[in-house]
Parts: sequence; structure tokens; C-alpha cells
Amino acid sequence: MSELELSPDLHQSRYPTMTTEQELASFVSELELDDIPPDVAERGRLVIADTLGAIVGGSRDPAVRSLVQLYAERTTGTTTVLGTEGIETVPHLAAFCNGAAGTVLELDEGHRFAAGHPAIHVLPGLLAEAESEYGNGTDFLTSFVAGYEVAVRVARAMQPLQSGYHPHGVWGAVGGAASIAHHRGYGIERTLGAMTIAANYAQHTRFEAATEGATVRNGYAGMSNLASLLAADQAEAGFTGLSNGIESHLSLATREGFNAEVLVENLGSSWEIERGYFKIHAACRYTHAVLDAVATLQEELSIEEIEAVTVGTYPAAAQLDEKRPENALQAKFSIPFAVATALVSGETGPAAFDGDAITPETKALAEQVSVVVDETLAAKAPEQRGAHVTIKTASGTEEETVIAARGGEHRPFSEAAIESKFKRLTEPVIGTERGDSLWEAARALEAPRVLCTLAQR
Repeated sequence: MSELELSPDLHQSRYPTMTTEQELASFVSELELDDIPPDVAERGRLVIADTLGAIVGGSRDPAVRSLVQLYAERTTGTTTVLGTEGIETVPHLAAFCNGAAGTVLELDEGHRFAAGHPAIHVLPGLLAEAESEYGNGTDFLTSFVAGYEVAVRVARAMQPLQSGYHPHGVWGAVGGAASIAHHRGYGIERTLGAMTIAANYAQHTRFEAATEGATVRNGYAGMSNLASLLAADQAEAGFTGLSNGIESHLSLATREGFNAEVLVENLGSSWEIERGYFKIHAACRYTHAVLDAVATLQEELSIEEIEAVTVGTYPAAAQLDEKRPENALQAKFSIPFAVATALVSGETGPAAFDGDAITPETKALAEQVSVVVDETLAAKAPEQRGAHVTIKTASGTEEETVIAARGGEHRPFSEAAIESKFKRLTEPVIGTERGDSLWEAARALEAPRVLCTLAQR
């Protein structure tokens, strides 16, 4: 048994004089692949593959493409922007662009106890670092798992956030900096420095950006990845962070204070990456239980007969009640529109939520959807985030309850389902053959530079 596989009590007694932040930095600095259980490492490879698919698929977004072209014209570099025809730039800008691309479709992996998306906050910055340094797949995976673990633990320590905060961009850079520090082989002190400096770069992100359709929100994760590289660079150059800097900076964004003990609770014996979820509906996770219920009900429905739809769900999801979204981002954060587009189009992938899907028909149907808090479901969140959908038609009423959306521990997807999603996202961008090769390379843990080469058109 390695030292990092000690029981929680033994792990804590090993560092009797360390703060929780120092313990966390020690964990990151000392982590080796052999310390990661095989099933956790396997999960890490699957999350990496899924996230690469989300980035490649999202690279087609017009705003992302325009920004990539702008950087291509203004900079030179050797770091790949995924989904492009050989465009390379400096690592920091590539990390930003890949982070934004991986966010824009709302199909990136997430974690309900973090209330956000750890993988897309860690992978692009680490990928830029590992590609530039010709890293190998083993180190890449270990660094990714280390960063993911830090990102989720910091996110959990901050729950609940101050009212109005969007979780993207607040805690992710700390996890990203941890992954890069690990990949560079930093010791405990420098690793902690990178993490505390990264905490200083937390963004004051607003949830309204998503619900109002302000696409600055699609850059939140990209900015975290850029900041993670900057923080690691600064730590290497000799910059220092605040003592207890993770808590000092991030507690300002918490509603009930920063719970530092969460940072090291069961550290090395309980792995957060196993509690994440995969997404198949191209919309905010809060819509997913609703869409799962609609998928069951619509088999027996005729749209023309629908008179009213009532969605009961937990409070955070019930806030997504905009009936008249104006663009794709706002549509992804609207339960009424999600219901309408699923019923009209029969699908919930990217095409169901792009600008072309906002039609007079979907708008009219969205007006018939009401969203309310269901107290029974509210009491079960966040362990279970469910929805109860009632559809009233001319011939009667149909109801369906989903206790938890598909894709998480309660209702996991098969690997075949995740691979199918990956190929639907990548094939329109890089083609079938290259998409197949990218999936196989990610699952086999090929070197990051190989992954980046395959992820180009």
C-alpha cells in the first residue's frame, strides 16, 4: 500500500502540523499513477475522451472560430487549437480557446456536488502544457486526476456559492493549476503557491449571463484554463500567494463560509472523479431530468393535442423558466424551451438548441410550459436531482417522474453510449476515420501530442 492509500485518519496524522491546503498540495505533488486505483484511472481516461469530444464538437461555434482566427493572425506558437485545420498558437491562448469550445455545447462532463464542470476547467490548460512539453500519457492522466480531485474538493468547500454566482470560473483555476504543477514536477511549496495564486484569479461570474444569453459565459472555463497556466508560471518564477490563500480568496464567493476540511476529507481513499456525470442532452444539467421524462412521455403524444405542460423540480432548476429565449445559450438554460424543442424535434442534441431551433413552433409550445418547485424533489437534492412532468392534452393527462437524470451514478451511461456521443460530435468536424482514431488514442492513453494531432481537421 502506498502512503497515499492510507486511511483518512492515518493520512491526516502523517501531516500533524500542516494546514489543509498544505496537505492538499502534498497530495498533488506526491501523486503517482500507482496510487490511483485501476477503476479510477479507467474513469479518468473516459472523462478525458469525453471532454476531447466536447471540445472538438464545440470548435464549430461561430464565435469560438472567430476568436481562434483572430489569435492565429496575431500570434505564432506550437500549441494546437482542437478542431481546426492546423491552427497553433501560444499555450495560454490555446487553453482559453479549447476551454471555451468545450463549454459552448453544454455537453461537457460535470459533477453535481461541485455544482459545475471540473474536467473542462482542468483538461485544456493541462493539454496545452503537456503537448508543449512532449508529455507522455501516463503523466498526463495522473496530472489530470490530481487536478480534477482538487477542483471538486475546492468547489465542494465553497458550497453554497453566494447568490447569483455561476460556478464556472470561480474554483476551476485552482484545479487546473494543480494539474500543471503536478505535470511540471513541482514540490509541495511551489505546488501550493500555484494553487493559491490561481485562487486569486477567481472570476466574479454571474449566472444571469447564461439565463440572459450573454455569451461571455462561454469564456468562463477558458479563462480558468488560461489562469491556471499563468499561476503555475508565476509560482515557478518566484511569485508567492497568500498564506491560506485558497480559502482567503474564495471564501468571498461563498454564502456560508469556506469548509476547509472538505479539502482533505478521505483524501487518497475516496475519488471525486467517480462521482461525476456524463451529458447527452445539449443543455444545462438542470434540464436533464426533465428531458428524460419528456423522452418517455412523447412516445404516446401528439404535439397538436398538447394544451399545457407543468414541470415540477428542485429550486435551482425551477429558476430556468424563461419562455422566450433569444439565442442558443439562453435556450440551453430554459426548461420551457428544452421541453418544446424536445417535443418538436424529437431530439436533444446540439441541433435542438442552436439558433435555427428557435422557431415560431418551439416558441409557441414553450409558452405552454410552466415550471414550479416540487417540494418532494427539492428535499432530495443534490443527492438526487429529479423532475416530475405533467402533460395535459385534449384526451387526458400524462405524467412521468424521473428521480435522477441519466449519466450519473444513479443511472450511468454505458461506454458504448459515451462513444456514440463522442462520434456524433467529432465526425462533422474531423471526419469518421480521424474521430475513431482519436477515441481509440484517448482510451489507450496516447501521448498528448498524438491526441492533439488527431483532433485537427
